Amino acid sequence: MSKIGTAVPRTLTKSLILLERIIDDDRGLSLSALAAELGMSSSSAHRLAVGFEKSGFLLRVGRGHYVAGPVLLRLAGGRRDWGSFAARVSRPILSRLSRQTGRTVHLGVFEENMVTYLLKIGDRKGQIVSREGMQLEAYCSGIGKVLLSHLPAHQRDAYLATGPFVGLTPTTITSAAALRRELDAVRVQGYAIDDEELVPGLICIAAPIARAGDVVAAVSMIVTQDGGPCTPTDLLPPIRRAIGEIEARLFPYSDEADQTA
Repeated sequence: MSKIGTAVPRTLTKSLILLERIIDDDRGLSLSALAAELGMSSSSAHRLAVGFEKSGFLLRVGRGHYVAGPVLLRLAGGRRDWGSFAARVSRPILSRLSRQTGRTVHLGVFEENMVTYLLKIGDRKGQIVSREGMQLEAYCSGIGKVLLSHLPAHQRDAYLATGPFVGLTPTTITSAAALRRELDAVRVQGYAIDDEELVPGLICIAAPIARAGDVVAAVSMIVTQDGGPCTPTDLLPPIRRAIGEIEARLFPYSDEADQTA
């Protein structure tokens, strides 16, 4: 009686080895160089990498260069790694948005009851108080209000219970009850405005980045800056277009997964 073969298919083995080498590479080697090290043809490596990219296991960040994609980062559960990944994906898109509008843009997430700024782009004169990696209060910023408004109810209630809040400017919302009303409105309208609540003279507008309805980050834009006079909501269309590009890159297959769940 013959034994049932249990050998792992060579194609699968080669695919996983290539995936591992791409993820572990710290020299910035191209896909062709990695393929040569593994004794694999460039065409085969490219075909495998494209397959991994389509399934979300890799992300192409340049010609012939790949890094770990959203699926791997989610499976690994690394929040810090996800933030770095989100910043890398978002930077070219938000840089283009800043150039087109002539305004400073931010990317931020909610951590430890504060806003962590992952990106700051376009502040050529260094006039804005924020910087990449900095944490600022959430209750008085556009990004913070977007993120607070989409917290689970028990987390939002716990945050509001820490009020009243410090008034940084004459327009800062300091009452927990008033902030709750503001957050309810932000959640319904889909954007938030910081009306000189963090820094006098500084107005910004922010909107959420979401996956399947779950808000994971937010983008803000400074309104009171070079680029011509406008009302805050005039800037929503370009912000939302940029957010749509970011979501498509961060979660390239989320719609399919949601439909088959």
